[in-house]
Amino acid sequence: MRNKKQDFEKLAAGMDISPSMYQYAVERYQGMAKFLSENGIEAHFYPQGSFRTGTVVRPLKDGKETDFDIDVVCELSDAKAETSPMTVKQVVGTTLKGSKEYGPKMRPEEDRCWTLDYANISGDIGLSMDVVPCVHEGDTECLRLKSLGVQDAFADKAVAITEKKGATDYIWQASNPDGYGDWFDGINQPFLLVGLHERKERILNENRTMFASVDDVPDYYVRSPLQVCIQILKRHRDLFYAESDKAGKCRLASVIITTLAAQIANGTQPADVDVLLPRIVEGIDDYSELLQGRRPRNEAYHMQKVFINRKDKKWVIPNPVNPEDNFADSWTDETAQMFFRWVKAVKGDFVDTTPVEERKYLAGLNSGFGLTFVEKVLNPYASNIPSVSATVSRPSSITPTKPWGKI
Repeated sequence: MRNKKQDFEKLAAGMDISPSMYQYAVERYQGMAKFLSENGIEAHFYPQGSFRTGTVVRPLKDGKETDFDIDVVCELSDAKAETSPMTVKQVVGTTLKGSKEYGPKMRPEEDRCWTLDYANISGDIGLSMDVVPCVHEGDTECLRLKSLGVQDAFADKAVAITEKKGATDYIWQASNPDGYGDWFDGINQPFLLVGLHERKERILNENRTMFASVDDVPDYYVRSPLQVCIQILKRHRDLFYAESDKAGKCRLASVIITTLAAQIANGTQPADVDVLLPRIVEGIDDYSELLQGRRPRNEAYHMQKVFINRKDKKWVIPNPVNPEDNFADSWTDETAQMFFRWVKAVKGDFVDTTPVEERKYLAGLNSGFGLTFVEKVLNPYASNIPSVSATVSRPSSITPTKPWGKI
């Protein structure tokens, strides 16, 4: 009989960025920081989004896996009051464009970032790196966040990123990717300890050229059950929305998945992925009661902590490091209905199946991960099993909403 925990972990690992590619990305942005410094621009580079939280999932395009998309922050040392968003954005872009190393890799300017493409790093796998210029937020804004109940350690990491609104029109946007990452780390830590030594041994055995012993394997390369759950949910999201939301009207941001999964897991007994995933999915599904105007059953369990709300027909999912920032700001009732349809599809594919009923179980994996991918990672037999939900195994491309300005 198949082992659900092992299958989930193998499938998640198959979607993840490898330790060698992760190290390659780190070396690239560290090199950028050095280059900028040599040109008189002091900047601190650090990861954000899934690269920061350890929940990277390889994107899909035309039904096939494509290059990894990595987001990094470029925080300049300039004081916000002494510069402008246009200056911050352009000084980074202009300097990088003038480099023989970075210039040829740069795409045309995007609203909030500069993107560099690195092709064929590992075989045919490459990565695109979105560099988001910013400065540290002013003291007044940090104090305001603290007054809203944000922990000092998180509020003090707030930044102001730049957004291009027109040819020469740039504005500041509030963000806090590092504070959000620290918030996530605090919740993830107990789950990281679950089977930590065993997981590090596995990484060591697969990367002998990088590490000499288990002690040499950094915690970052380890995926906790919580991180694996988030990776699983993100891939299922990609497949489901590519088929059910072809117009892209109801796109689901990865930060919503990460936030809700962490909030529901927080304070529960650390467990492996096969136990934790049902908790998360059922915890989110309880909020579908809001569609009928009823309160979620799980509010009492979470001591009245409301992770999703609906006020005056407005959907609200607060940013945990900025309560005034609503991750669901663009949601309509149609968006919410699609979201809860997806949650029920996850439940049907991953929660309501068991290896005891192998045919149904493998059909759920095929629906949630894609038939070709399951066949590649697990075994050929899985390819003969049909899917059990409305999702399909070979979607068109899907581009999850970027987290800039939302964390």
